[in-house]
Amino acid sequence: MPNGARFEAERADLERLAYRMLGSRVEAEDIVQDTFVRWQQSGATPDNVGAWLTRTCVRLCLDRLKSAQRQRETYVGPWLPEPWVESDDSISTELDETLSLALLALFERLSPAERAAVILHDVFDYEFAEVASILGKSPNSCRQLASRARKHLRRDRAPASVDTQEYRRVAGSFFTALRSGDLAGLREVLAQDVTLRSDGGGKAVAARRPIEGADKVALFLARTVIAGTYLDVREQWFNGAPGLVVYTDQGPVSAFQVEVVQGAVVGIAVLRNPDKLVAFESASPS
Repeated sequence: MPNGARFEAERADLERLAYRMLGSRVEAEDIVQDTFVRWQQSGATPDNVGAWLTRTCVRLCLDRLKSAQRQRETYVGPWLPEPWVESDDSISTELDETLSLALLALFERLSPAERAAVILHDVFDYEFAEVASILGKSPNSCRQLASRARKHLRRDRAPASVDTQEYRRVAGSFFTALRSGDLAGLREVLAQDVTLRSDGGGKAVAARRPIEGADKVALFLARTVIAGTYLDVREQWFNGAPGLVVYTDQGPVSAFQVEVVQGAVVGIAVLRNPDKLVAFESASPS
């Protein structure tokens, strides 16, 4: 099989891996293209093409994360990942918790090596011996990295609902209340300790700090969404779950995704940075 065809057979998995590492679809696509260039330039003929490409892709991601961490330090307000929007014919009907905005944002609190170890092992099912080969560390070191990563993640978030039916019911109630301006209905579906994070990146109006508590979150949404005038508000699947996208005549202005635990919304992620809403422009109402 020609190199180009062999690479294309791996491209989708490499992009999903790089996206989870970086939280940026654009950067993930760049990394994957750089991986192909490295392969072409190396003249390598590995027995396991997928392993060679994965190792190169992850190491390029680790290099990119060093500069990304410096950029995050100067980012205005909370940072959320760019959305991962599937084409209509690729959308699954099952939740993919490993793509959620909330989880990917938490990956930012891990060291690059911890992030790589837990993603490779827990998400992509690599054995620790394989993770060790990719990261250039011992299997035991990689096992410890993944263990530390899991502890950080368990400490910083409650286990989200993975029941698709429950998620759809609760998220649907939240979206319906938000879209119809039903403040009482919105308040009913929020957990008492709900947290809202909005990412404007200094380019759109957004809360500079997380908003905590059902009353404060409901009030914020009432002032910023319910009181607004919009051309369209529609549900759209992104980052492995249903979401809500708000449009004006200028295009998409907000995208919402929620976390659900025990029948209530415990977390709300709101994308407001226009650079991160480009993925929804093709669906803008005419």
